[in-house]
Amino acid sequence: MRRMRAAAAMTVLVVCGLIGLAISSAGNPSAASAQAAAAPSATTSSASNVAQSSATVSGTVNPNGTATNYYFQYGTTTAYGSTTPSTAAGAGTANVSESANLTGLTSSTTYHYRIVAVNSAGTTDGADQTFTTTTPPAVTTGTPSKVTRSSAGLNGTVDPKGQATTYYFRYGTTTSYGLQTSPVNAGSGTDTVAAHATVYGLTANTVYHYQLVAQNAGGISYGADQTVTTTASQAVVMGHEGFVSPGWVVGVELGCFHGTSTCTGQLKMTHNGTEIAQRSYSIAADSGGFQNMVLNSTGRGDLGQNSTFHLLPVTVTATSSTGQTLSFVIHLARWVWH
Repeated sequence: MRRMRAAAAMTVLVVCGLIGLAISSAGNPSAASAQAAAAPSATTSSASNVAQSSATVSGTVNPNGTATNYYFQYGTTTAYGSTTPSTAAGAGTANVSESANLTGLTSSTTYHYRIVAVNSAGTTDGADQTFTTTTPPAVTTGTPSKVTRSSAGLNGTVDPKGQATTYYFRYGTTTSYGLQTSPVNAGSGTDTVAAHATVYGLTANTVYHYQLVAQNAGGISYGADQTVTTTASQAVVMGHEGFVSPGWVVGVELGCFHGTSTCTGQLKMTHNGTEIAQRSYSIAADSGGFQNMVLNSTGRGDLGQNSTFHLLPVTVTATSSTGQTLSFVIHLARWVWH
């Protein structure tokens, strides 16, 4: 009988203790919530290292004391469509900085992205952010100019696409090039600008390949390959004086030297910057002779019988078919009209 009474008393005490614990927990909500897992917090940060086809996205995650993973969603709309691999962010209670490198992007394109944090208590999306991939410059390799036996002017155009851009020319006797000019600043505008460089020390009568290259934060762009052939012969004005005949003809003595090929091109005469005569020429190598030029109406007016001059200085410019340009000053006398 005594044992039955002791067991009953103990049962009453246990039941009362459980009831008291339940009442205590109900009266202290903070104790109950401390035992429950909390969803993580997530904040999307700015992108960095944005290039033509890549970028680094970042954000912060607070696991709020529960093991948490994070990933980034990204795409060209807020529907995203792509995600980075899920990565552990720990189970701490402080903000943790996270990042991911995105590759394979399209240049000149705006991308949306956000960080997403996940734990057993739920999923939290960071706010949407955007970045725009960069644009490489646009380049065009142009035709050569002022080609001689040992030098050539290389030309082209560059559009910086709004970013600080430099350019240079690669050149050599093959498409492997091997040589290049010093970099030149093309600015950071959005319009096409001219690109030019003169290269020296070339070999006569040789084909050279060249290519314009431009670079900015958006990447490197290559122009098409072009060729230039150095001259084997050079046209030279041999005389320093000429006569204007009554028929308005001026004889200019032109020779072709320093090579084995025929010199061909255009001959032009100017007075005070105004063209007064022009003609084409073709002279065999290591020879020369007079190239008769008929004065145009401007030249006839300048040198007519009513004009007064003794030896009139004029500029004769010989431009070869390969782009070489040489200028000489000669002096003109005239026949006396009766």
